[in-house]
Amino acid sequence: MYQKLLYAAIWVFVFGFYIWMQEQPGDLLDSLEELFWFSIASTMIVYSAPHLKNRVLICAWGIYCFGLLLDLLDDFIAVDIFPVIVLDTSFKQLGFLLICYALYTMIVRKRETIAQLNNEIHQRKQLEDKLKFDATHDELTKIGNRRACFTQFNTLCRQHPTLFYFDLDDFKCANDKFGHNCGDAILKKIAASLNEVFGQDNCFRIGGDEFVAFGSLEQNDDEQLRKKLLEEVFEFGVGLSIGHTDTDPDTAPDKLLHLADAAMYNNKSLKSVRSRPRQG
Repeated sequence: MYQKLLYAAIWVFVFGFYIWMQEQPGDLLDSLEELFWFSIASTMIVYSAPHLKNRVLICAWGIYCFGLLLDLLDDFIAVDIFPVIVLDTSFKQLGFLLICYALYTMIVRKRETIAQLNNEIHQRKQLEDKLKFDATHDELTKIGNRRACFTQFNTLCRQHPTLFYFDLDDFKCANDKFGHNCGDAILKKIAASLNEVFGQDNCFRIGGDEFVAFGSLEQNDDEQLRKKLLEEVFEFGVGLSIGHTDTDPDTAPDKLLHLADAAMYNNKSLKSVRSRPRQG
């Protein structure tokens, strides 16, 4: 309602002033142009003010409109009657400069807001990535966990011909003898070796000292594979039992894991002494 009253007041003044101008002698073309721009500028500020939060911009716009009004009155009122008229150009220039300053500050604040939002988006993306990583990776070894293994199982079965199942021999003895920190280090080193041999996306820790990986028997002979995986942990007296089975995307993951697990236990029961430290 208040805004409508301001519109009415502006246009009543404009039309009233226009009618009064028609009765004045001389060329009124410049005055009509000044009246036109005053009406447009004042109407726009009334329309925009409720939507603007920048007080400096509103005040600057008002000062500019006041300068336009003085410029208009300058054609009809003598300076000695209304001396402030002489400042019409000054008010317009001051209003224009303040408008530029207000717009500049708005742009700077918007840029700061955008930069802050981008930073928050980046932080949220990092948090989402971390939560996703934590949900699909083993906390200790940082390789895929049991959940990730089952999620990717069928895809990996189509990509690789063999499912490997690994179990550390005498890990509990090493853990008791050297301490849990050393036990954790053993698991990390085994995981790192699995990463190196099979690739980060193809190996998983599915239990305490049990791991699975997807690969090929042609590239990973049991004895060479055992030697490679135990290279960093032989001094702790641990060994490694290995089982494997052919992959089949049409076979349930639990069944394939059971077959590979059974082969691993058969290997464990028949193994020779593999946990003996290497001789210097």
